[in-house]
Amino acid sequence: MEAYAYSTSAWLTLQSIPLFLSPKLLITLLSPEARLPTDLETYLSTTLSLTLLTLSALTILHSGALPLTSPALEREDHSPYAYPTTLVTTTYHILSTIVMYIQYGRLGSVGFGLGMVGSGALTCWGIWCLVFGGSGEAGGKERVSGWPFRNEEERRIKREKMGGRKRL
Repeated sequence: MEAYAYSTSAWLTLQSIPLFLSPKLLITLLSPEARLPTDLETYLSTTLSLTLLTLSALTILHSGALPLTSPALEREDHSPYAYPTTLVTTTYHILSTIVMYIQYGRLGSVGFGLGMVGSGALTCWGIWCLVFGGSGEAGGKERVSGWPFRNEEERRIKREKMGGRKRL
C-alpha cells in the first residue's frame, strides 16, 4: 500500500503545481476560448492547489508509508489508518475519473483525457489494494483478504489444531 500512497501523493502534487503557478495556462488548455482568468478563478485555483497539497501530505502520513514513530516501538506492519486512507483516496480517484470522463466527452480536451487516464489507473490500483490488502507476497503470512479465493492451507491448520472436533 505504500507504493499506492506515494503514487496518489505524487499525482495530487502534480495536479496542484499548475493550479498554483499558472491558472491562466490551465484556462487556456481546458476552455474553448483563450482568456484571462477572473479573480475568483485565480482564488479558487490557488485554494484548490493548497487543498490538493494538504491531501497529498495526509495520504502519506495516514497510510503508514512514512513512519511516525521509531522502528523499535512499532508493533504492527501497517498503520491503523492505511485502509481508511486508501478507501478515501480511492473514492476521490473514482469521482475524479467520472468528472474528467464527462468533461472529456463534452469538450474533447486532451488535458481532461490525460487526467482521466491518470485517475483511472489510480482508481484501479486503489481498488486492488482494498480488495487484496496490498500484499506483495503471494504465500505470505501477513493479513490478506481471503476473497475471492479460499485459503485451504489455513483451513487445514485450523482443523488439525481443533483435533477434528468440528468441520470447517
